[in-house]
Parts: sequence; structure tokens; C-alpha cells
Amino acid sequence: MVNMGAPTKRVGFLLRLGRLLGYGPIPADVAAELAALRLAVQQLAREQAEGQEAAVAQREALERLDRQVGRAGKEQFKANSLFETQQQNVKSILEQLRDAETYRERELANLREKLSTARADGRMDLVRHLLPALDGLDEALAAGERLLPVCLAPALPPPASTEPTLGQRLLRLWPWAPQPRTPTPAAQPQVSEESRTLAAWLDGLRLVHGRLLDVLAAEGVRPFDALGASFDPALHTVVETVQAGDGESTGTIVRETRRGYVAGEVVLRYAEVVVAR
Repeated sequence: MVNMGAPTKRVGFLLRLGRLLGYGPIPADVAAELAALRLAVQQLAREQAEGQEAAVAQREALERLDRQVGRAGKEQFKANSLFETQQQNVKSILEQLRDAETYRERELANLREKLSTARADGRMDLVRHLLPALDGLDEALAAGERLLPVCLAPALPPPASTEPTLGQRLLRLWPWAPQPRTPTPAAQPQVSEESRTLAAWLDGLRLVHGRLLDVLAAEGVRPFDALGASFDPALHTVVETVQAGDGESTGTIVRETRRGYVAGEVVLRYAEVVVAR
């Protein structure tokens, strides 16, 4: 609030100041207005000072707020940068996981392929080890089939002499002598036990031979015939040449010493043959 006694004192002060300076007396109303104006000016000055202080306080508050906003912006920038870095790390980790999964699937596919190839190679190795056994069975069957007709052939008696003996000529001179008996036809010879054993043995060999061929057929392996065919270096290996006979052309296979086998379209073993020249 404005002090009401202050204008009166100021008016008296102005009057005395005017008398000291030699001025005429200042009207009281003018002096009062001057004092009021002075008070108003002082009041305005104080208000301006207060306003300046408030402005300074507001400016400081704004500066503090700006600094806080700056710090918050920096923190937000750091947070955004950290978030972006984390996103990049997550993306990188996901890409690495996808790459690892792709690599694992590729390795599993390669492993399965290698395992399948190893199994196929193992089966082919087993087949190759079975081929000599089949060769032995072929030789045994061929030998048995050559031997069986010999065993089954009947034993022929020694040929009878057509020249009469001395006793037969003497008996013919005496009509009352008993005449020699007419020989009866010999009975058919019985099949020997050895022949039956050989035939049964051959049947067993044929059964085993057929079973082995079925096992090979299940793996796609089959023998191929070479006898009578023309020599083909992609299938045959020449072990001997002989002079061509009647009706045989050069290059014709006249004998097969070892049978050949194919697995699909691949030659598993070449046939060893004798070729006419």
C-alpha cells in the first residue's frame, strides 16, 4: 500500500526546494501532482524491478527446464540409440540363428546323403563278396550236371561171344543132350543211392543259387548272358581267343569263363569270355 503521509512531506520538500532555488511558490496542487507522479514513477520502477526479478526467475526456471529437457533429450537419444542397437543385435542374432538352422539342415541333408551312399556302397560291397560264392555254385552245378548223367547210365554187361564153345559144339552132336537155355533179358538196373544223393545235392544247390540271385535282384543286381553275343568292351573282358568254327563270326563269344553282373545301368563285374577270331 502507498503511504498517504508521504505526498504531504514531498510537497513540503518541493516547496522548500523552490524557495531555496529562488523560484516562485509552486502551487500546492501542482506540487501534489508532481509528488503523485514521482510516487507513480517509483512504483513503476519498483514494479519494473520486481518484473525484472520475476523475469530473471522465469528465465532461470526456463533455463533449468531447458537443461532438464536437454538432459531428458540426451537420455531419450541414448535410450533410442540403445533400443536401436538392441534391435540390430536382435536382428543379427536372428539372422545368425537362421543361418545356423540353414547350415544344420544342409549338414543333415549331406549327412543323410552320405549315409545313404555309405549304405548303398556297403550293400554293393556285400554283393561283390557274394559273387565268388555264386561263381562257386555255378561251377558246382555245372560239374554236378555233367556227372549226373554218368551216374544214371546203366552198367552194360560184357558183350557175349558169337563163337560157340567146345562144350556147346559137343552138345550139338548128341541130340538127347539138354539144350542150353535161352538167356532171359536182363532186368532194368536200379538207380543207385549215389545217383539219388547227387540229384538231391544238385536240387539243394539250385535252391541256394536261386535264393542268392533273389537277394541280388532285391538290390538291383542281375547277371547278364554273354554266350553267343558279340564282344562288347563295355561288358566283357577277353581272357582267350580261339579259331572261329563253322557258322561263327569273328568277335562272337564262344565260352563264358566267369559271369558278369550289372547293378542298374552300371557294370558291377565284367564277364570274362573266350572270343572267336
